[in-house]
Amino acid sequence: MFRAYFGGLRTGRLGRLPFLGFLLLLSVLFVLYGLGIAFGVGLAEQLIRMDLSAAPGDLLEQIDVTALALLGPLFLVFGFAKANLLAKRIRDMGLPGWWTLLVIALAAAGLGSAMHASDVPLRESYPIHAVISGLLSLGLLLIPSGLFHPRPHATGPSQPC
Repeated sequence: MFRAYFGGLRTGRLGRLPFLGFLLLLSVLFVLYGLGIAFGVGLAEQLIRMDLSAAPGDLLEQIDVTALALLGPLFLVFGFAKANLLAKRIRDMGLPGWWTLLVIALAAAGLGSAMHASDVPLRESYPIHAVISGLLSLGLLLIPSGLFHPRPHATGPSQPC
């Protein structure tokens, strides 16, 4: 399982069904991680007995900076694992994995920049990004393996059927 998320950076491939399974497992782990953080914040809230109305600001002042510094690298680990899964699936379809993922990321950044420049409220841009992300995931699940990989033609004499 560790190899699926962090191994095979250059040559790893992932079929449709394993991609779906590993992506769902990563999503479940991410949700459990988020629930663990929420539980920790709630526990810290109870331990320092703060006023609930002022909790977000006061809690950030009370939590140790090192605890907050650990959150960033863990988000990077989850993000890298998902990017590696996406690159493997793209590579399995016959496209260069990391380069295609870079083009998709640049297109998403350009779309976000265009929406920001046209003063689209942040609340309205979330559904647009969610639909595009969903279409991308659906495409990765439905496009068969080797679709974009050129198949060599037989050069020898043809065989009778």
